[in-house]
Amino acid sequence: MARRRRKPETDTELLSYVTPEPNDAPAAAPGEDAPEPKGRKARRAAKQAAKTERRAEREAVPKTRGRFGVRSMGIAYEAIQSLRGRSVRTWMTAIGIALGIAATVATVGLSSTSAAAIAERFDATEATQVTVSFSDNMRDAGYAPTLESSQRVRDINGVLDAGIVCGSTEDLAASRTEGQDYVREVPVFGMEPGAMEAYGFEFTQGAAFDEGHVARGDQVAVIDESAARDLGYNSLEGGPMIYVDGREYALIGVYQAPEGEAKLTGAVVVPPTPCLEADAGFAAAQVFIRTDLGAADKVADTAPTAVFPEGPDNLSVSKPSDLRSFRKGVENEMQALLLGLAAVSLVIGAVSVSNTALVSVMERRSEIGLRRAVGAARRAVAMQFVWESTLIGLIGGLVGTVLGVNVTALVSLYRDWQIVFDPGLFAAGPVIGAVVGVVAGVYPAWRASRVPPAVTLRT
Repeated sequence: MARRRRKPETDTELLSYVTPEPNDAPAAAPGEDAPEPKGRKARRAAKQAAKTERRAEREAVPKTRGRFGVRSMGIAYEAIQSLRGRSVRTWMTAIGIALGIAATVATVGLSSTSAAAIAERFDATEATQVTVSFSDNMRDAGYAPTLESSQRVRDINGVLDAGIVCGSTEDLAASRTEGQDYVREVPVFGMEPGAMEAYGFEFTQGAAFDEGHVARGDQVAVIDESAARDLGYNSLEGGPMIYVDGREYALIGVYQAPEGEAKLTGAVVVPPTPCLEADAGFAAAQVFIRTDLGAADKVADTAPTAVFPEGPDNLSVSKPSDLRSFRKGVENEMQALLLGLAAVSLVIGAVSVSNTALVSVMERRSEIGLRRAVGAARRAVAMQFVWESTLIGLIGGLVGTVLGVNVTALVSLYRDWQIVFDPGLFAAGPVIGAVVGVVAGVYPAWRASRVPPAVTLRT
């Protein structure tokens, strides 16, 4: 049976009662060297000593943080000096970026300017046209406009010109001779002189028939220049005749089809008799109206009553629609098309910058190795090449912006367009150029940072 240990009664006995830990080294006797630490304490002490030794080695090496050429401004300065030493190559490379930026700026500027010009052209034509139309049922019932009704329309404030118009339901045979020796099928229109004025007819030979011809019921006609060439009307000397569907007309004028009115190309125009008589061979009559800019809506509200007071609600009225969405659509479509071409130019410029920077790395391996040997960090070497490509891109962006603005201005002046230009493009051009330069210089900068210092010894 084991003997129990007596409980300590004094402090001295209590200290001797505590047993030492297994890892604790025994205390050295007086006059003897302390034993080397073992276990966890030994490992901790070894790590601390190694850490202290490494810190001492780092402090012994001269610091390069404060050296000129390693700080950010120093790197930028050396990049500028490097580009100045290769000025021809720098400008030739920047031209690639400049062309891409110029294409981008000119694309955005010209698309906005041309879209505005196109919309203005439509505003000057479509936005001033109003058409009041009879239905086919009204024509079949014998209802048709009269010369007095078109005169009432012309008296409305804001109306420039107006007249009755109707077109044949199918093309009719036209010939120079009564015997129909040569026949061409042509569309035929009955039209008042006021309608020809509203459409903007321009005559290359002769002239249009007038109100007197209409009032007298004269059998006269005018013809489009393309149909005149086909039928052999080289001139109107001698008073030539034209036979339309077997009816004889005196040909008194040759016109050029109005812009945007394809239906009048190759056509023959006669007085509005078929329109006034509700001829079944012609479509239901219309009153075509040209108004002042901005007066179309009011004229469209008033014209039906002037044309057919007995039942204005039976008539259909067409007036110009809002062209703001059309203008936006034209601008977006043109920008999407041309910006694609500009993007290709930017990619070509970026590849040019990257290729030039990569060649520069290969040529300057000795210089890079020497910089590494005297203490330049990899990051500093890489940043210098990034700075160089960024500066090239910035130069190209500035030059390209100036070129793009000038191209936009010259084209606008030549086409007599009002310049529409976003001021933000003045800042966007250089920024885009700098971004392209940064992207293009990443890989060459990485290659430069990998050049070992020992390469200097091989040259």
